[in-house]
Amino acid sequence: MSETTHKIYFQNAQNLRALEDESVDLILTSPMYPLVQIWDHVFSQLNPDIGVALEKEDGNLAFELMHQELDKVWNEAFRILKTNGIACINVGDTTRSIGNDFKLYASHSRIISHCCKIGFQCLPLIIWAKLTNAPNKFMGSGM
Repeated sequence: MSETTHKIYFQNAQNLRALEDESVDLILTSPMYPLVQIWDHVFSQLNPDIGVALEKEDGNLAFELMHQELDKVWNEAFRILKTNGIACINVGDTTRSIGNDFKLYASHSRIISHCCKIGFQCLPLIIWAKLTNAPNKFMGSGM
């Protein structure tokens, strides 16, 4: 068995210049969820057009702009992963009312689409079906 090195980088994952190309075996991440209201401010700081889209109640545009910010993370993940490395992305879809529309925003599909486009090979999905009807739960977790 070979020796391994473990380092933690606490920084914005849109720019991982400190890491060399193809230097990481595994990425495990749970990113901010687009169109989950608690993340609106952070996404809007990354791109002010997101805040404008939300103010104009254009959920589709806000969703796409938020994902364009996350795309920068996936691009970096692809760059730093070794050949046959694995990226595990824990993300949920979002339901939200914006203006008069209540709809599902399918983040998992948007992320898979971008990741396949940049060269990732998609492996089988793991769908975690969680009960979400408890009043003290947020999307099934203990928040």
